[in-house]
Amino acid sequence: YLNDDDEDEKKSEKKAKEIGVLEKTISSTLEQHYRRVDVKKDEVKRLRRKTRAKERENDKLDEQILEMTVTVAERELIQQSTGAGSEGPSEESRMKEIVQRRKLVDLAKNQAQEVAVLRAEVERLRMRTFPALVQIE
Repeated sequence: YLNDDDEDEKKSEKKAKEIGVLEKTISSTLEQHYRRVDVKKDEVKRLRRKTRAKERENDKLDEQILEMTVTVAERELIQQSTGAGSEGPSEESRMKEIVQRRKLVDLAKNQAQEVAVLRAEVERLRMRTFPALVQIE
């Protein structure tokens, strides 16, 4: 009967050691997991900052495109009006074309601005649709 008690004690000691080892393993695994999660969160933040910077850069480029389009259209009109000479249509019809072209350029500029606003609205709605992705920070 004494052997049974010794064996029970040895088994309980062995189980206690195993439990201790398993608890240490679990805690170290959890620490590693939390460190990895922190690294991934930092990476997500960095990528978001990079994305915002690219979006700002794209917005600036869109504005430059609009300005350049208007400038090119104006230069084309100036070139047409000064270089037409006697071969082109009458001066009155050229002026009408210039005015019409200017109105179309202004309309195109306004529509491009509306498209930019609508894109921003779509982005805002997309961020609202997928809030789980935004709350990761």
